[in-house]
Amino acid sequence: MNKYVVIIIFFSTMLAYSSTPSERINALRDIFLYIPSDDLTVNEVIPEPSDIKEKFGIDNRQLAEDIKNLSMKYTTAETNRENRLCRMASIASLGEYGSTNDLIYLQSVMKNSSDYARESALEASIYLLRMTPELIPFVNEVVTNAVVYTTSLKKRVYLDLHYMSYKGNSLPNSYYVAETNVQKRIASFFLQRAALETDLTLYVDRVACELNPSYRHSQQRRDNLARLRPVGLTGEEADIYNYRQRDAERVADDK
Repeated sequence: MNKYVVIIIFFSTMLAYSSTPSERINALRDIFLYIPSDDLTVNEVIPEPSDIKEKFGIDNRQLAEDIKNLSMKYTTAETNRENRLCRMASIASLGEYGSTNDLIYLQSVMKNSSDYARESALEASIYLLRMTPELIPFVNEVVTNAVVYTTSLKKRVYLDLHYMSYKGNSLPNSYYVAETNVQKRIASFFLQRAALETDLTLYVDRVACELNPSYRHSQQRRDNLARLRPVGLTGEEADIYNYRQRDAERVADDK
């Protein structure tokens, strides 16, 4: 082996071993709380957690562990705004930098009704499971268990799955999943929820139609909308329901 290569490897190893968890965690905190310049003429490079790997010579496993340790540095009783933001950002980033081994920790956050980082943990969990058969059972548990999970968490599930199914410039590219089997599972999930969802009925109806084109003008949709329509509905929401129901009926009659 070339002696210069040996020297480089030696110093890289020394750098990795010389860094302390405290140094790495402080560096991660700076990244999560980084505020970009207001000056649009400034050509700045926004730091990412992955920069820590190169800076300290650590691997993915150690980076995820450092991110988790940073999130656990602050409690659910934290009142400092920056500390709360740091904890939420670090938990959310486990979706990208962690592994399914982190799901136990993430679910402990999700199930804690007093934890302000619940949505961050949910988002990370969905991202970790996005390519696995466990995705739909996991999200189905969230949207059906009203005792443990709030309506806001249910809404987060629907939004994240919708993002995964929509290939558009207005949405984060990191969400979109092009894998056909994943798309089919998500489409089927929304079709099933369209018959059951009572809190976010109109949103689920919209996505179910988008992902399942044949559903839009089906008898199944007409039955679902009629059954799930709240009694005595008035105002803008009633107008939307009326439009959806006319939409389904009109096209069906035109066939």
